[in-house]
Amino acid sequence: MNATGLPGDGSDPVLAEVPPPVDVESWVREVADDFPAGLAKDFVLIAEELVANARRHAGGPLLVRLRREGRAVRVEVQDRSPSLLPVLGRPDVPTHGTGLLLVNRLSSHWGFRCEDGYKVVWAEVRAP
Repeated sequence: MNATGLPGDGSDPVLAEVPPPVDVESWVREVADDFPAGLAKDFVLIAEELVANARRHAGGPLLVRLRREGRAVRVEVQDRSPSLLPVLGRPDVPTHGTGLLLVNRLSSHWGFRCEDGYKVVWAEVRAP
């Protein structure tokens, strides 16, 4: 996995095959390598959670994309389910949705968009 061309030029490396979580971590760390250690760790947790959610709730991610624009990094995870919208915690099932609470707390911004036949959940972190 190579993040060629990344630092700050807005390039958009894409993984053709979604790697196991341990590889997602190394790829994400490469993109945010100049961020303060705590912020890079937050970005890794965010990316891992979004990939895990796609695996758990939508039959796996179709695509994981990282973008770097100046002092911001963004992860986008595309999955097969346009109808399953992300939910922040569920009072009736306390163990569900807690990952998105983490994403909400650690990211600068996050959201989702539904397209024809798929959904993309994204999160962004900005360095000071």
